[in-house]
Amino acid sequence: MTLAAAAVCVVANAVVYAAPAPGGDDVTCRPDAAHPRPVVLVHGDGAGVQATWPLLRDSLRRDGFCVFAPEYGRHTAAETTNLLDFAGGSDIRTSAIDVGTYLHRVRSSTGARQIDVVAHSMGALTVRQFLRFDGGWIGGDPPTSVVRTLVSVAGPNHGTTFNGNQGLRDRASRLGLPADDAIALGVGPSYTQQMVGSSLLTELNAGGDTLPGIRYVALATHDDAVVTPPASGFLAAVRGAAVQNVWVQDGCPGRVVSHSQMTTDSRSRWMIRQALDTGAVSISAGPCAADATATPTRAGR
Repeated sequence: MTLAAAAVCVVANAVVYAAPAPGGDDVTCRPDAAHPRPVVLVHGDGAGVQATWPLLRDSLRRDGFCVFAPEYGRHTAAETTNLLDFAGGSDIRTSAIDVGTYLHRVRSSTGARQIDVVAHSMGALTVRQFLRFDGGWIGGDPPTSVVRTLVSVAGPNHGTTFNGNQGLRDRASRLGLPADDAIALGVGPSYTQQMVGSSLLTELNAGGDTLPGIRYVALATHDDAVVTPPASGFLAAVRGAAVQNVWVQDGCPGRVVSHSQMTTDSRSRWMIRQALDTGAVSISAGPCAADATATPTRAGR
């Protein structure tokens, strides 16, 4: 496979400003006592809101949650990268600012002091970048954060080899080929920023994966062929942060759930709902039977 062909095959996701998906946000929704915090769903790269969140978004809304979902990381006329216009393809640092602006807007419009976030794949890095570097978290005693609970769903929190694709990129670079430039041109810089050892991940994880005052639930699947190794999705707690790392197979050994199915699988969605309700997941209950339809939507990395 040529470098250009590999770049076309790569899936990524980003934006120069985050905007509601068409027809997606109910700006009149106000949180109630049962669900006091709005929920924002942040997609990853390669698939936007409509490909990632329909099942979870609709089920949460039926249960009374105020749910919002930005579309971000797309190509704009001002950019010279992500020419294929992949969702989430933009530089993660830029996307973090855009998503952060969106979170502030949701908080202002709903009157909520804090927000809960569910982030799939690269979306977890985008939100964590905002919290650490772009004003989403303010230290103190107690610390102040825009986000109360962050549910990372198959996030590449410690990097991914993309099931061997990083090795191909590294070999091309050693041969003097402009691998990173070619990939960024086609699908955006966020793809290589997710790779193990990237400068973005080194900066993001320096000093700890998490921040005090925030509840983190990190969900992963043993069947992930996008975030490799799958345990890269797990987080370590710093003092003052609550962290729970959960395999979707915990309590249901042998359950098969792919990377993209983590946003559609009934057990994964049940775990996400638990995390939003209580900030933690119990593995002793919830659905174990195989879903009637196992066909995943096209969800990104």
